[in-house]
Amino acid sequence: PVLFRLTTRICHSKSLVECYPQEKVEIKDYLRNIPKYCPVPGNAKNLRTKVDLRTEKLRNYSENTPLNFEIDNKTEIGIIVSGISYMYAREAFENSASFLKLGFTNPLPEKKIKEFASKHTKIIIIEENDPFLETQIKAMGIGCTGKDVLPITGEMTPDVLRALLLDVKKDKLVSDKSKVVPRPPALCAGCPHRGFFYELSKRKEFMIFSDIGCYSLGILEPYSATDVFICMGASVSGGHGVQKIIDLKGEENKRALAVLGDSTFFHSGMTSLLNVTYNKSKTITVILDNRITGMTGHQENPGSGYTLEGERTVDVNIETIVRALGIRHVKTIDPNDLKMVKETLDWAKSLDETSVIITRWPCVLKKFSKEDRAEFDAFKNKMTVDQTLCIGCKKCLKTGCPALRYDSVNKKTVINRDQCVGCEVCFQVCPVQAIHKEVL
Repeated sequence: PVLFRLTTRICHSKSLVECYPQEKVEIKDYLRNIPKYCPVPGNAKNLRTKVDLRTEKLRNYSENTPLNFEIDNKTEIGIIVSGISYMYAREAFENSASFLKLGFTNPLPEKKIKEFASKHTKIIIIEENDPFLETQIKAMGIGCTGKDVLPITGEMTPDVLRALLLDVKKDKLVSDKSKVVPRPPALCAGCPHRGFFYELSKRKEFMIFSDIGCYSLGILEPYSATDVFICMGASVSGGHGVQKIIDLKGEENKRALAVLGDSTFFHSGMTSLLNVTYNKSKTITVILDNRITGMTGHQENPGSGYTLEGERTVDVNIETIVRALGIRHVKTIDPNDLKMVKETLDWAKSLDETSVIITRWPCVLKKFSKEDRAEFDAFKNKMTVDQTLCIGCKKCLKTGCPALRYDSVNKKTVINRDQCVGCEVCFQVCPVQAIHKEVL
């Protein structure tokens, strides 16, 4: 296995790259090799020996690779560093320290490290997060400064290094934070998850387990409609475990509700849902099918009907899979229909068995396929506010739509036409029918 550990700054940076002609690599023939590819106990002990021999070869490589290099500035301070922290350290210390930059760190070049340490009176280890280098270097018998001074979390930026290691604080731009408007992430205008979370936010009898996706934003105001999200795949299984505890406590009016997306369902939700129905759990599972993998860049998934290369393929139907898992109570609904969402949540809660709700509506940012255009009559209208009818109650703002804005001067709601896609959620919420479709 090869592991790439990407720190925050690397993930959030960009630069020019050089492109080269693609190198054609011949496909190797498969050679049957049971002792290598089938690690039953009799083979595994021999494979472990090979791992150790390979590690020794890597140790020798680590000592000689140009990825591990030294910059000798003839100083008392020697800094051992890897990754982006190397650039931070160079900027902070400039020529007042020497550097051992480690680009290959497993196994570490022990001889090179000891030789470097012998030339300096003070060794500093600079690395972000866990003391991976520091722990091993101390085990080599080398005294060093590291996490006893530097923080265990956060970035080792030049300012942090200067302040903690050099006792130098550079002046920063000072701003009045009271004048900065908070801008938390939000579901897009027209997001199909919005109507569902608006209705779910009213229900206090559910303990809500979310998976990882755009819908994780259900934790934020104005919804506050999430209690737990841990990792991909944990929504259905977490809800299942808690439902069992709810049953043991006899809390009949309490239910566990799991929320996950269509791509997450295909990725890691199906196995958990099978476990739920097999163990006769009463959890309610909501699969938010926005017809694409929304959060990470609109990759296709088995439910979209297209491969990653854009080729037409089998269109896997979520409801069919759910029923095949043995779940009898399944409903597919339009999440923009608030009355339907409310009634379906009531229906699921009334059952004493496993139930699944599937909301089916495309992501507002999706490029529609011809199948989408045939199925969904979406994003063709604009909504507007009749200022003579609006009473400024702000109820529509509780839908959390960024296209809605409250005019504090006129004490009325207005809709940003450029953002509105006509999902009609705000129209259904308005108590005085001040919101309606724009006449085109």
